[in-house]
Amino acid sequence: MSVDINFDDHDTVLRMVAEAQDSEQDRRQKVREAKRFITERNGQWDPYAWGKMDGRFRGTFDMCTPIVDQIAGEIDQSDFTLRVSPSGGQSSKDNAKTLDGLVRNIRNISSAEHVFQSAGRSNVICGFDCWEVVQVDGDLFDQDLLIRHVPNAVDSVWFDLGSVMQDRSDARWGVKLQSIPSAQYRERWPEGSQMSVGEDKKSSTQGDRIEAIVVGQLYYKKSVDIEIVRMTDGSVYTDDDKFKSIQDELKGQGITIEKDDSGKEKRRTRKSWRVHSRMFDGSEWLAGDQETAFDYVPLIPVYGNYDIVDNRTVYYGKLEGLYDEQRALNYAMSRDIEDGALSPAPTVWMTDAMAEGNDYSKMNTDRAPVRPFNIDPLNPGLVPQFTGGPQPSVGLQTTISNMQQMIGASSNTFLAQQGNAGQAQSGIAGAQQIAQGNIGSIKWFKALEVAICHTGKILINAIPRVYDSTRQVRILQEDGESSMVTLNQKVFDNQTQKNVELNNLSVGEYDVVCEVGPAFNSQQKETAQGLLELGAIVPGLIEQNQDVLLKNLKTPGMDIAAERARTALFNAGAIPETQWTEEEQQQVQQQQAQAQQQPPTPTPEEMIGQAEVLKAQTDAQTAQFNRQVKQVELQQESMKLEQAQQKLNQEGQKIDQTAQNSQLNAIFTAQKQQSQLVTDAMNQFKTLTEALGIKAIGGAEPANLISQQGRIIDEAQDNV
Repeated sequence: MSVDINFDDHDTVLRMVAEAQDSEQDRRQKVREAKRFITERNGQWDPYAWGKMDGRFRGTFDMCTPIVDQIAGEIDQSDFTLRVSPSGGQSSKDNAKTLDGLVRNIRNISSAEHVFQSAGRSNVICGFDCWEVVQVDGDLFDQDLLIRHVPNAVDSVWFDLGSVMQDRSDARWGVKLQSIPSAQYRERWPEGSQMSVGEDKKSSTQGDRIEAIVVGQLYYKKSVDIEIVRMTDGSVYTDDDKFKSIQDELKGQGITIEKDDSGKEKRRTRKSWRVHSRMFDGSEWLAGDQETAFDYVPLIPVYGNYDIVDNRTVYYGKLEGLYDEQRALNYAMSRDIEDGALSPAPTVWMTDAMAEGNDYSKMNTDRAPVRPFNIDPLNPGLVPQFTGGPQPSVGLQTTISNMQQMIGASSNTFLAQQGNAGQAQSGIAGAQQIAQGNIGSIKWFKALEVAICHTGKILINAIPRVYDSTRQVRILQEDGESSMVTLNQKVFDNQTQKNVELNNLSVGEYDVVCEVGPAFNSQQKETAQGLLELGAIVPGLIEQNQDVLLKNLKTPGMDIAAERARTALFNAGAIPETQWTEEEQQQVQQQQAQAQQQPPTPTPEEMIGQAEVLKAQTDAQTAQFNRQVKQVELQQESMKLEQAQQKLNQEGQKIDQTAQNSQLNAIFTAQKQQSQLVTDAMNQFKTLTEALGIKAIGGAEPANLISQQGRIIDEAQDNV
């Protein structure tokens, strides 16, 4: 690149724009001619032939527009996918995925597919078109990036003559001219000169201003020195304001600038470029210099058949090689139609004697198959003679046929591509012609692919500077699903006990490539069909990818079915962690947080130990209960013996009834007190077993015995 251009000098800028216009004047004129050829009424006529046939029939039998429509239609049905991948530094797959989705969203809100398709069609027609990436003010204080088509690029976009790359990625500068109504010009720049770019300053006067004024927007690169530092954790940062703002935080985490053996910080300076912009008219600058977010000139041209010949840029479209054939065809067919229309009507010649008594006035309407005539007695061998009627010109017919064939051969298009293989053509021959025609269309796809790929590079370089604050943005997946992510979000990592910044797109380096495939709707059908075909031969494939299959079946209700299928697969642990959505990641994090709040589950060894302790306690309580039951049984036997002895005493001896009753009452009272003590012990034991959750051993027998003993004592006391 040249380094001696003074972009601050207005006259220098005007001069280099004029040089670029002069250098490409003839080529841009051919671009305009191609556009007129396809759009104007007499565009497909040779100017000389058009003038000579003034007042005569001049038809246009367009065979070129269908050729353009066919290639442009193939472009419309294709999907130019931009894929971002990590390439160095601290780049990561997660950030690459975020960049990928953000680029896809920028394309979506910009209606970029329409921009690309329109430029692709224009490129087929004339070999040139252009779009641009612009910074626009978004909501609140944020800015966004958009892709916009450049109207009338053939007259408005000019590049550095020193650039040689097809995408102009090596251009030091680029200019976009635009025609602004005078009233709008005065509103934006009330102190401006109102002089158009390209207008002669010396001859211009204030009184002859045109209604529109041509102004220019200059994009140019300024060299900048970027200082980068290497940290002790291996990371690399650009030593800018953002790095200085987090340097203390990094130091608190033990991360500092790495030093060499001599104690010197590891720094180095590298050369880079930053694009600046400035508005100007034909007399002066209209605004000051403004730094943009771009590393490349954000004007992206599309060239057809791009080449450099004799140090001059060459580009042209599909139609440039079809001019002569189409013009000759229009002339030959117009002449042929004219000759047919002007030819004399068919005439029947006969003598009066032959016509006498016959009416031939309705020959052209009644279509009678038999026409009687009389034999002329003076000329018995004479019959009616027919003359006149359309007489096709063999020369014109030959010219028409030749031009039609030449248009097909020159454009590499065949009837088979239009669905008409011809009766005498086999299916194999038709397929071969279709394949040959498709091969001839590849270069138009490649031209668009080069421009779209460069657009991707411009975007991924500008995104970290435009989307540099903590903000929520929408990203789009390949299947059209959208989600919100927060850029440059600082969170505390419990595992490392450090603050980390999520979705910091300024860290690392990334590459972008462009891939051409079927359009989105067709791609969905292809995905669904591919899964069904593979599922027939790969066991379990359909079950593992139910959500993907259902999502690509674009029929009512399939989105709900796909969501349910994914939920089931996720709950079953069949979705890899790398494929989790943001909502699924949050769900897992919540489950983990809840699990941390629950008491820890004992280990098998701990559970065995607890069971052994509980068994020992149960055994001790059971032994104690058995001893108590034994004591009750002994007491019952003793009481039976005493009762039997009392009966013998009553029968064998006559004792004082009062004394005996007193003695028996004392015995009964003592026994009742003993029974109450046992009952209280049993109640205490029951309370203990219920508190410990242990069933009493021995069943209901001990309790029954105690209850029976109490009844016996009460009955005996009542009998006294």
